Amino acid sequence: MYGLTLEQTRVVRAVGACMICSSTVSGFESGIFAVDHCHDSGVVRGVLCQSCNFLLGNARDEVDVLLAAIKYLLKDHTTEPWNQGKSRREMVAGRKEQRLTDRLERTENALEVADRRVKELEAILAEVAEDTAVAACRRARDADAVERFIGEFISLAPRGSSRIPAGTLRTAWTDWAGGASCPVQSLHEALYKLGGVQRRSSTGLYWDGIALRSIPERPS
Repeated sequence: MYGLTLEQTRVVRAVGACMICSSTVSGFESGIFAVDHCHDSGVVRGVLCQSCNFLLGNARDEVDVLLAAIKYLLKDHTTEPWNQGKSRREMVAGRKEQRLTDRLERTENALEVADRRVKELEAILAEVAEDTAVAACRRARDADAVERFIGEFISLAPRGSSRIPAGTLRTAWTDWAGGASCPVQSLHEALYKLGGVQRRSSTGLYWDGIALRSIPERPS
């Protein structure tokens, strides 16, 4: 097409960058740079990327047009009557900076809210842990009191012994515990372990299989 020898073609194809913009990407689907030539003389001038090849083609190889384009780009456009004030690049940079500032502020606010929530949860967990510890101490104290009460006043009843009304047992506990409320669950579990059975009759609840050795007096 251009009258090049094989060696000249190899040299042209060996060029790995555009001779105007120095881009190493041709921009063509083939990946090969365009062979640029003078449309008047047909002389090959070099290789160009797609953008620069179109640039010269659109300028019709007119040097005056390209020089005018250079002068246009170098001109101070801030004095033009249609100028928006700041250059577009500054305006875009300002908007981008503002977006980043707003995003950073939102992130900081979110972190502050999250930090407050974490502190609130830590306080709640501390209260729960404290309440749990108090409840555990109370259960241990109640269980110990029940065991001591049973050890002092309750024993297995011989077969045929009279049954103990549940109310009598509660009264005995109240007298011995100094008016404290009976931890019913702990007391019942201990009596079951001892061998007693709680039953119901027409007269109410009673315990079968255990004996109350004596009605304890309220401690002074």
